[in-house]
Parts: sequence; C-alpha cells; structure tokens
Amino acid sequence: MNIEKMLVKCEFEQWLYHEAQLLDDIEFDDWFSLMHSSLRYQMPVRVNKEGTERPDYSTDMFTFNDDIELLKLRVERLKTDYAWAEIPPSRTRRFVSNVCVKDFVEGEKAVVKSYLLIYRSRSKDIHHDLISGERNDEFTFEDGKWKLSKRVFIVDQTTINTRNLAIFV
Repeated sequence: MNIEKMLVKCEFEQWLYHEAQLLDDIEFDDWFSLMHSSLRYQMPVRVNKEGTERPDYSTDMFTFNDDIELLKLRVERLKTDYAWAEIPPSRTRRFVSNVCVKDFVEGEKAVVKSYLLIYRSRSKDIHHDLISGERNDEFTFEDGKWKLSKRVFIVDQTTINTRNLAIFV
C-alpha cells in the first residue's frame, strides 16, 4: 500500500471513529451534521438461505430505510419525552474495525467498508445487547468535508436479540 492510500484510509478511519464517539456521547445534532442532504440510511433484513447463496439479506425489505428527512425526525424525537425506548438513554460503545476504502475520487466521492460492533446496556438492566455487522458507506465531499451520503448496515444476526433498535448504526 502506498502512502497516499494509507493517508486516505487513515482519514476515513478517523471519520468513523469520530462518528462513533459522537453517537456514544449522545451528541446526535453533531452526528447529524455529518450527513449529506441526499442521505440513504438502510438496514436490510437478514435472511437465512441454503448453502452459499448470496446476498443473504433482503434487497427490498428493511429494518429501516431512511432518507435525510426521516433521519432528522428520528434525531429530533430523541430529544422529546416520546422516545420512551431511550429514556434513560442507552449506554453504548461502538467498536469500528476492518476499515477498507473500496473506491476513492479525491474531493468528490469515496466508498468505504467497515465492521461495527455495538455494546449496549440499559439503565439497571443486567442484560446487554451485542449488535455486529458490516457497513457499506458512500461519502460525498461537500464544503471541504466528507459527508455520509449512503449507509447500508448488514447486521450479522438474522434475529436481533434486543428489545428495540432505537439507536443508530
């Protein structure tokens, strides 16, 4: 790997680490500012298939399939008394790894794949959630910054063992 590719990889690793910290610190407005106006934020439903048939997730059914306006509503709702699933807020820790820049055009766009593990605990509950998967992200360069323009989170579990999915991936 040459130095230019290493620097690009490092730039996106730092972007993803910063994003994880904002979410874990419950800084949703700052996190939302990282999103591009054309955002697509998706989590396809995972399905079981025989053998090695791929993809092993639905291409037309989603746990969530948000655009920028719907994501903004979700962020705004978390600031109200109506987000009962997150009162009190979950304690989360996001672990980002295996960052790989798949495509890159300097100052224009980038495609980045990464793995995500989320540890989540709730209030006094002795149980915790572990949610893992891969993220396929597309970035658009705008006003001197990389903005997330598409995220597809492919969760590893077919059945997610959590009471709700009121957190961001």
